[in-house]
Amino acid sequence: MSVMPEVVSNTLNELHLAIKKCDVESAKKLFEKSKYLLNDMEENDKIIIYFQLLSSRYKMMLYKTRGESLPKGDWKITEDSLDDDTNSLIDYYFYLFETEYLAYLNNYETAIETMKVAEKKLEMVHSDIETAEFYVRAASLYMSIHQSIASLSYINEAINVYKKQEDYKLSLARSYTIKAMNYTHLKRYDDAEEFFLKSIKIAKELNDVYYEAMQCHNISLMYSNRGYHEDCINALQRAIRCREWRDSVYYINSLYMIVKERFIQGNHNGALYYLRKAERVLNALPNPTYEAKINIVRSIFCDEIKESLDKCRENIRYLEKSGDLDGVFDLSLLIKGQYEKKENFKEALEFANLAISTKEKMMMLRGV
Repeated sequence: MSVMPEVVSNTLNELHLAIKKCDVESAKKLFEKSKYLLNDMEENDKIIIYFQLLSSRYKMMLYKTRGESLPKGDWKITEDSLDDDTNSLIDYYFYLFETEYLAYLNNYETAIETMKVAEKKLEMVHSDIETAEFYVRAASLYMSIHQSIASLSYINEAINVYKKQEDYKLSLARSYTIKAMNYTHLKRYDDAEEFFLKSIKIAKELNDVYYEAMQCHNISLMYSNRGYHEDCINALQRAIRCREWRDSVYYINSLYMIVKERFIQGNHNGALYYLRKAERVLNALPNPTYEAKINIVRSIFCDEIKESLDKCRENIRYLEKSGDLDGVFDLSLLIKGQYEKKENFKEALEFANLAISTKEKMMMLRGV
């Protein structure tokens, strides 16, 4: 006997709610239940499109909240899948989720364009939680390209919604983290620390050791920017003590940060110890972006200027090509600083100019 589309639709709505709450365990069960019901469902294109959208969103949630791999190209729906018969809510979800995926690909200009389409369709959504979800995605996108004023405007609206919702504490924690990262970019470090600590406090209250580890990693970025290198390393070591964090795709991020911070401190033996760990992780789980970043850091601290310059240019070009503007900006400043210390002023100027042009490029991104 076939399953009625209404039954599947109700299960998908439950799945969507679990995703919005970042309730990973419930979402996993409902995702499997949805797949099972779809096998016996009467034909219904709209339900299938809804499932495919939620399937992609579900995988993005696991990537962002549990560090599970999200291969590029693993996105179910394209704009061609939508037609005149697709209802406006499904249409809205497509553009909302597509925005997040494009940002994941570092395709920021198209992501902003897509986000603006979603924002126009937001008037069809009559839910504070749905609206807050949009605010979070918009804020995260603008944060990624250092457009902090725009990002803060959106994330403050999301926080106002989530603070009134007992079931959305993890969403509130995520919002605090976005706010903290914006304050870090603005060099308002005391404010940034306050909101990172609020996010960590919520993770502890929820007994979510993985999310707590993630926030320890995130706060380390603020300490690094502030020049508090030992505090940065302490936060990173708290993160990597979590087994779930070490099993995630984000583990290499923390190892890279420790390598960089140890080199900056002048602790080359400590840096090389974690560098070997990072190389083992990259051998098991290749990550070209972090391989490029580690190559740059190792080269500026270990190689002679000519060899270092060639490697830095090569790897920075890779980061530029892959769209990692934030990485290009941060590492250009690091290269500049190290070259200045060695009195390689001409080479330092090259990367100072690159940092400036990259910052300008981020600030000019507005969507087509």
